[in-house]
Amino acid sequence: MFAFLPLIIFLALYLGSGTYFSFIGLDNPLHQISPLVYLLPALFFAILFNKNKIQHSVDTLIKGMGNKTTLTVCLIFLLAGAFSTVTQSLGSINVIASLTICFLPAQLLLPGMFLISAFIASAIGTSIGVIALITPIAVNLAQNGAFDCAVGVGAVIGGSMFGSNLSMISDTTIAATSSQGASVKDKLKLTLKTGSITGFIILTYLVIISNSTEVVSFSTLNYLSIVKIIPYISLIIMGLFEINTLVILAVNMVVAGILGIAFFDYSIIDYSHDICRGFNKMNEVMIFILFSSGLSHLMYEYSQKKIDKFTDEVNLTRSQAELMIAGISSMFTILVSSNIVAILLTSNIAKRLAQRYNISPHRSAYLLEIFTAITKSILPYGSQILLASSIASLSPIAVLTKVYYCFVFAAVAISEIIINGRRHAVVAPQLPQI
Repeated sequence: MFAFLPLIIFLALYLGSGTYFSFIGLDNPLHQISPLVYLLPALFFAILFNKNKIQHSVDTLIKGMGNKTTLTVCLIFLLAGAFSTVTQSLGSINVIASLTICFLPAQLLLPGMFLISAFIASAIGTSIGVIALITPIAVNLAQNGAFDCAVGVGAVIGGSMFGSNLSMISDTTIAATSSQGASVKDKLKLTLKTGSITGFIILTYLVIISNSTEVVSFSTLNYLSIVKIIPYISLIIMGLFEINTLVILAVNMVVAGILGIAFFDYSIIDYSHDICRGFNKMNEVMIFILFSSGLSHLMYEYSQKKIDKFTDEVNLTRSQAELMIAGISSMFTILVSSNIVAILLTSNIAKRLAQRYNISPHRSAYLLEIFTAITKSILPYGSQILLASSIASLSPIAVLTKVYYCFVFAAVAISEIIINGRRHAVVAPQLPQI
């Protein structure tokens, strides 16, 4: 129990302050103070109050912060931030939005909200940015009678989640695959299988309930505008060839800069400033990843024997082990309201269960990502729901009940786990102590 006290301290401070800020009426209560601040007392406690010497604890912390996986994730986040900022300055996202919507007939505007959100999220690797961009469009269409506002906003959230889970530069994809030592491409194949089934069901339903006859105005597009989306097209193509993610991001960041300077009013000074802004945007999350990875390593070292004993002695089927990974990751997401943090905190347990029950690394990464994403997207205090509901001037509950994709995706994913477990029934071998 002592090994998990640092985590309990973090959760108590994080959730306690969030409850207090909510009680006094502040918006976005869980994000009034950075979670990074709450990690500091947890780290101090983990270092100072344990059976080992302080120097040993510090060495363990640094080892966790400096491992290959953690540093790789930090580098990817830095490059992803720079790439996103540069392409945003070029207006690439607006071009993608306009191109996608302008080819849709009025009757398909509701499913179109899902599709455009999915497409952009897969390109930029984040659901929050897509929600901020597309939700105002959905609200405007709803105000003109195209569809119910809550349903439209729910379609945007569902689509952004679908696309983010299929993105090679998504923070959750990076964290999950890196923590499990998995291939991004193999993990995306699994997500595509269950996600496409869910997407088809949702699109069919949205088409059935859509009755829009509105005509929508679009921003003017020309052939030069297509140049702005070349970096995203290049990113997707390079990803299909399994080129290193760091290389993909670095190359396309350069491509975006060259295109901006060559074809638009975009100078080398603007380009360098955008790269720095992109790096700066990732500073907080990068430091949080370093600290949380170190804390996770400390807790795992202190509790390794108990965790290993539990995972080695418990008698589960493969599907039960996969459901346990899904359940633990979902529980932590509910507690911390962050799928990234939940993935980092549960990655060691998931990896141990995966080894014990012959679950491939890309499958354990897939389970971690989709169930943290599903849970985060329907939390009334989650950032996606809070952002969308504030833009649409709706209550969080009204919005989350219309995020049909998440509920259907959970049902499809759980069904797939059960079916897959029956096909791969195994007797778990005893593993040597690590």
